[in-house]
Amino acid sequence: MKVEIHYVNSLEEECAVLEICENHPGIIKLQEIIQKGTYQTLTIPCFLREQIYSISCEHILYFETIQDKLFVHTGSKMYEAKKRLYELEEILSEHFARISKSVIINLEHVEYYSPLANGLMKATFYNGEETYISRKYLRLLRAKIGGKKL
Repeated sequence: MKVEIHYVNSLEEECAVLEICENHPGIIKLQEIIQKGTYQTLTIPCFLREQIYSISCEHILYFETIQDKLFVHTGSKMYEAKKRLYELEEILSEHFARISKSVIINLEHVEYYSPLANGLMKATFYNGEETYISRKYLRLLRAKIGGKKL
């Protein structure tokens, strides 16, 4: 497929035009990516002691609320952010999923899922950290990761 890029004046609205002979799921996915802007890297302002950081969502393993505070886990550090989980759900890409009342995970950093005896599931990240998926969110997570058996 040929790709052309034409630069426009900054006052003009950017627009992507796809000339296709037939519609298929890949084109629909591409359209969603362009319209939602999920190709852009989202950063979350975070705090560690008195320092302010801008953490790229690519590096975030999961978000967790504990006693009305939002913690951002990157694998090597844990930051605090001034957002609520419902606010994050609205802006995060499809690579993130809510797995409990207090946790949103980055699906790209999960190495594997394990069933537990009490009906819960455990998500283990590539760095060895673990978090738990509640039964309430399990069906939504299955759908999000493509119906794979969990």
